[in-house]
Amino acid sequence: MEPLDLENLNHLSEEILSNKKDLFEQDTINILIADPDLNFLEKLQKRLEFWFREYVCIYTTNLKETIKPLIQKKNIDFLITEALWDADPAEFIDELMNDPLLSEIPVVVITNYSEVMFEDYLFKMGIIDFFQKKHLDLFKLEYKLRNLLRIQFQNKIFYKQIEDSMRKIQISKGISEEQIQDLKEMVRIMKEELEKEYKNKIRLEEEKNQIQRIFGLYVDPNIIQGVISGQIPLEQKGEEREISVLFADIRGYTSLAEKMKPKEIVAFLNEYFTSMTEVLLSYNALIDKYIGDSVMALFGAPLPDPKHRDSALQSAMEMQSVFDLWNKNWQKNFGIDAKMGIGVASGVAILGNFGSFQKLSYTAIGDTVNIASRLESISGAGEVIVNEDLVKYLSEDVKNKYRFIEIPSVDLKGKTIKIKAYKVLNL
Repeated sequence: MEPLDLENLNHLSEEILSNKKDLFEQDTINILIADPDLNFLEKLQKRLEFWFREYVCIYTTNLKETIKPLIQKKNIDFLITEALWDADPAEFIDELMNDPLLSEIPVVVITNYSEVMFEDYLFKMGIIDFFQKKHLDLFKLEYKLRNLLRIQFQNKIFYKQIEDSMRKIQISKGISEEQIQDLKEMVRIMKEELEKEYKNKIRLEEEKNQIQRIFGLYVDPNIIQGVISGQIPLEQKGEEREISVLFADIRGYTSLAEKMKPKEIVAFLNEYFTSMTEVLLSYNALIDKYIGDSVMALFGAPLPDPKHRDSALQSAMEMQSVFDLWNKNWQKNFGIDAKMGIGVASGVAILGNFGSFQKLSYTAIGDTVNIASRLESISGAGEVIVNEDLVKYLSEDVKNKYRFIEIPSVDLKGKTIKIKAYKVLNL
């Protein structure tokens, strides 16, 4: 037996490993992370390597001028970059996105720049996604990148398979190089069409998110999310459910408004509605509507909540406390002494989309809504009045926080039976 040629064997092993490395790098997604902050750069690199392991090959740079050379040299498939390299981040993004070299490379921006309209500008320029470093949600970042990289990875494998198939066809069928070039041109066109479709899908997704953000200012986000997810059907039919309904109203608003200028009225109402809404949303309330100086809110809708009574009562009491704090500012700024009355009722109501086929409104109707409105109308300045159903089924923890004083039975229009009601006081 001839002795082993160790030198040739080592050379052969190196060649096999080299070929394997080349093949491996062809099947991975090459990511470039560009950020002037070396600390953030290192952390993000480790995070991506932990998330995506052998499926990615990470390159980094903290120098702006090396971004484009690296993209070209390393055949980068995906770029993650900071926007804040210079005084004007828009100038950097313009230069980046108008470069033909980057026309087919997805770009994600993770930045310290917090200008309000910058996000909209980025998406108009073709940025795939945007994240703020200050409030970076790692779960959301991983989820978004995983989806984007999966599509890139599938495309890369797909194109590689096409290239391999064409080489095999050329060898087995004796196809000329000219014919192969024609096929490659067809593949290039297919690739462009697939990328256009992919970018269009991303654009439509972002437009949907933007519509959600914009209409969230006018329609409760819970309603928008419920409709999109299908939890709130658009059919005009109602559903009976136990909920709590809250009405809040400023006492003597008309006379207060007469003392203020139009701009002061707008400023006052904005502060009033904003402060009350923040409290309501913190208790998972659905803001049904604003009516003049009144607020109507639902608890236990659009999704059921077994603790809707607890949330409604605690929300009402906190609203009065917050209102009193704001009233000191209103006395100083507008020269008025405002007070608010609140009525809350729990019971069965009909929930659904009501209106016409041109315009629907998700709301609640029924006795419980009427009772809550009536209780609000009889509540005094700074008072919270609730019905018996709410008090009866409160959890012990919440019930022990307050004192309930029964008031004379309340007449309700259209009802022959009077209802029990209670004034609620803090212990």
